[in-house]
Amino acid sequence: MLAVLPTSRAPVHQREPVLGEMPDPRPGKGEALLRVRASALNRADLLQIRGLYPPPPGESEVPGLECAGEVTELGPEVSGWKVGDRAMALLAGGGQAEKVAVPTGQLMQIPDGLGYEDAAALPEVALTSWTNLIAEGRLERGQSVLITAAASGVGTFAVQLARELGARVLVAGRDMLRLERLRELGAEACIPLDESLPAAVRAITDGPGVDLVIDLAGGAELSHRLKALRNRGRLVLVGLLAGAAAQIDLGDVLRRRLRLTGSVLRARSREEKARLVADFSAFAAERLVDGRLRPIIHQVIPLTRVAEAYALMERGGVFGKLVLSV
Repeated sequence: MLAVLPTSRAPVHQREPVLGEMPDPRPGKGEALLRVRASALNRADLLQIRGLYPPPPGESEVPGLECAGEVTELGPEVSGWKVGDRAMALLAGGGQAEKVAVPTGQLMQIPDGLGYEDAAALPEVALTSWTNLIAEGRLERGQSVLITAAASGVGTFAVQLARELGARVLVAGRDMLRLERLRELGAEACIPLDESLPAAVRAITDGPGVDLVIDLAGGAELSHRLKALRNRGRLVLVGLLAGAAAQIDLGDVLRRRLRLTGSVLRARSREEKARLVADFSAFAAERLVDGRLRPIIHQVIPLTRVAEAYALMERGGVFGKLVLSV
C-alpha cells in the first residue's frame, strides 16, 4: 500500500513527509481494516515527522490520527460492523495510507449525506473537543468557556460543540480576521490573545471571568488565561502552539482554588477511547446529520502532494482542517 513513511534520515528540522510502499496492515482481534478514502492533518503529525512525537507503543508508525473509508475486512471477535460499511476512525497512527487497521471501538458510522473528506476531518477534532470540554472540563449548560487558538481545526469544532452543550462561548487568537469567522459557529466574543485578555474576559462576563478555559496555545502567556478564570474555575491545557514554558502565580491558583489540567488524547488506552467515542456519538449523531455540528475544512489536497499539505500547516494561517484525499 502507499503510505507516508514513518522515518527519515534527514536532520530533524529538515525532515519532510515522503510517500512510499509499505506492507498492507492486517486486522487483529477486535479490529477492522479500512480502505482509506481521506485522512486529515494534525499538528501531532508534523511533530511526528520531525521525530518529536512518536506513536504509543504497539500503534502504527505511519502518521495520521483520523481517516474515513470503507470496511474491507474484519478481524476476530468483531460485532456490529460488516464489510462495506462506511466509517470514520479515531487513530493513534496510520491514517495517511491507503489502508489502516482500526480498533472497532474507535470507529463511527459516517452519517448519510456526509462525504469521505468531511468525515475524515471529524474524529480527532470531535473527540479532542468532547474529551476536554466534557471529560476533563466538566462543562455544564449555562456555564462560560474561553477557547484559545480557536481558528484551528480543534477550535472550530470546540466552538460548535460548546454551543450545542448550552455554554456561553468566547474565543481568543492572534488573527482577529480569522477569529471573527467563528461568530457564525456560535462564538459570542472574539478577544486578542495577549495581555489584555483577562480584562476583556471580565468585562464580557460582568466581572467574575469564565468557568472554563480550553487552552490550545500554552506558552509564556498562560498566566493571562488563568487570570481570566472565575474563582474555582478550570483550565484544560490541550496544546502548546505558543511554547512549553510558562511562569504562573501559584499563590493565585491556591487562593482562588483554580484547577489546571493537562490533557492528551493519543496516549489514552483503546478502552478509554472507545468510551469517549461512544459518548460523543450518542450526543452528536443527530447533530451531524442535520448540520448543527460540521467539520470546517480549509483545503483538500491529494495524498500524492502530502509534502505541500505539511508545508501549508507549518506556515500557519489555516482556518479549520487540511484534508488529504487518498
